[in-house]
Amino acid sequence: MPYYEVHHSLPLSDAQRQELAQAITTVHVTAFNTPSMFVIVRFVAEDLAQGNVFVAGVREDKTSNSIISYVRTSPARTKADFDKVAQELEDAWYKIVGNGQKTSAHPYLSEKPEARLHAIGMLPIVTAREAGFGIPVAGEESEWIQEHLPVFKELAGHGETSFVSLLAELQSKSAKADV
Repeated sequence: MPYYEVHHSLPLSDAQRQELAQAITTVHVTAFNTPSMFVIVRFVAEDLAQGNVFVAGVREDKTSNSIISYVRTSPARTKADFDKVAQELEDAWYKIVGNGQKTSAHPYLSEKPEARLHAIGMLPIVTAREAGFGIPVAGEESEWIQEHLPVFKELAGHGETSFVSLLAELQSKSAKADV
């Protein structure tokens, strides 16, 4: 459902990509109660030497780091909710990729230019299909999960690891709710 693209001109190690993917997933799952199986994170390396990035109409040669996401919106998901997610994503970026220290200074004053995160954008999804399923309306995930649970179980029974993980996650959340 949510699809995040991390565009970066700063080379990221495998460990940094893994940690960022996990942080993005955790932030989104926590904010919107989305099963983690549906959070997709894709990394796109930007080569500034190719001259593909422009800011204010001028070729950018210092940095091009951004996070763009496609998310479901609803009246239950306010701008403040998305602002909080964006701030948490920015904090995770600087913790993992930046100098790792939270300061009161603006990141453009406290981070190396190549590590700066230029933009975070969240774009609304009008409709989408994922893993062969139409995505639910934001806020109607429980009903959607119940409707598709028999197929999820069938897919898990055929060894589809994503659906095995999804069922385990749903069971874990259900057990925590019963406590």
